[in-house]
Amino acid sequence: AGKAAGIMGMIGISEGAIPFAAADPARVLPAVVAGGIVGNVVGFMFHVVNHAPWGGWIVLPVVDGKIGYIVGTLAGALTTAFIVILLKKNVVEGEVNSNQFTGGSVTEEGQADVLAITSCPSGVAHTFLAAKSLEKAAHHLGVRIKVETQGANGIGNRITQKDIERARLVIFAHDVAIKEVERFANVKTLDVSTKEAMLNAQALIMRKV
Repeated sequence: AGKAAGIMGMIGISEGAIPFAAADPARVLPAVVAGGIVGNVVGFMFHVVNHAPWGGWIVLPVVDGKIGYIVGTLAGALTTAFIVILLKKNVVEGEVNSNQFTGGSVTEEGQADVLAITSCPSGVAHTFLAAKSLEKAAHHLGVRIKVETQGANGIGNRITQKDIERARLVIFAHDVAIKEVERFANVKTLDVSTKEAMLNAQALIMRKV
């Protein structure tokens, strides 16, 4: 998601940042605001003028003060990253005892009661928002879930045959065709849009019974 968001940001598309902001708005949004302030102040200091109603480095051909524009965007991005790192807690792998785990997202094979695949046209914004909604709902309900994301950066957290053998339900939350859907021929499936997964995640997961 980070790689895709970086590429999208270079061409002035901000949707790549949505999954990060939606997952942790209290920490990410202040960092983004601070980064935006720094980037713009640097731009003003270099007397940068952008003649296009757009952003990202794709507009460099029509920017006056190209060096200042590049310095400003880098300064803003680094400021955002620095503040996010300061505010977020470092998670140590293995910190949670699997024997005490009651519900939520799992990555190990054959541990999930519910499987899900999320996918949207861009493969970034709605893909990860839907995945996060399903994971939060599963945690609230005490259900183990494994979510595979399909998008611009390929397939993430791939569902394996061992996962499929254990699962009681597979949720397809998608706005484009799911890849390798034949894997789930013998499992109960639920086909919805990413919007439905974002708005009614708990109700969808409860259909496993």
